[in-house]
Amino acid sequence: MSETSTPFEGRSGAMRTSPWLASEDLDGLETSYTIECVMVHRDIVMQDGRKQPKLFSLKFAGKPRQLVLNATNRKTLSARFGPDTKAWAGKEIVLYVRDDVKSPTGGKCKGIRIK
Repeated sequence: MSETSTPFEGRSGAMRTSPWLASEDLDGLETSYTIECVMVHRDIVMQDGRKQPKLFSLKFAGKPRQLVLNATNRKTLSARFGPDTKAWAGKEIVLYVRDDVKSPTGGKCKGIRIK
């Protein structure tokens, strides 16, 4: 073992290098996050190889990973805080994992939802 190697005892999601928040990061938890802003990304290639010409995400205060905004979570935020995304900044939300979410590629999977 090198001098820079140390034991790791955190959650398995911390081993991922993706910039996106995933169900693995939160599974079994309900976690509060403060929205810093809404980000727009262009020409993003997702982990499964799908290319997204335009993708929106939530950037959270003090957190390294962003939550990709799907239609369900976008509608939840809009109903709760209004349609102006600038007004979402500073709002606190609770995220949790739901088991029966429709997968972008078909079928069901785990997905992050806003409580």
